[in-house]
Amino acid sequence: MNPYAPPNARVDDPPHDDRPSAWVTKLLALFFAFFSAFSLLTLLNQLSLLLVAAACLCSVASIGLWRSRPWSRWVVYLISMLLGLSFAWYLPALIASGWPYASKLLAGLLLLMFGVATPVFVTRVFRKSSVDA
Repeated sequence: MNPYAPPNARVDDPPHDDRPSAWVTKLLALFFAFFSAFSLLTLLNQLSLLLVAAACLCSVASIGLWRSRPWSRWVVYLISMLLGLSFAWYLPALIASGWPYASKLLAGLLLLMFGVATPVFVTRVFRKSSVDA
């Protein structure tokens, strides 16, 4: 095999990029911005340090994802980790109160799905390609 031989791909083949598209990243950034705004609006009715922290973290994640900054993945990882830990923290209290109800089970599963799918997606977006290395 000759390492200097031209590639076998046809000229009309489009380049293959397995990284997710940018519009999904923008949609995720809009979701974090929406949740941040929702947390800030909730602060008008109920003062809570947890809501302030959620609004700050989601704002930073939203800005970083919108501008495609690699550091934003660490904020998304932190949000996902805190989401998983809070679900594990409240799970015994939910079970003691007669959980699982159908509506609470669906909400909990959606939160866990979001908490797992978001860091996986962000990892795929910001991973280094073999060409860059």
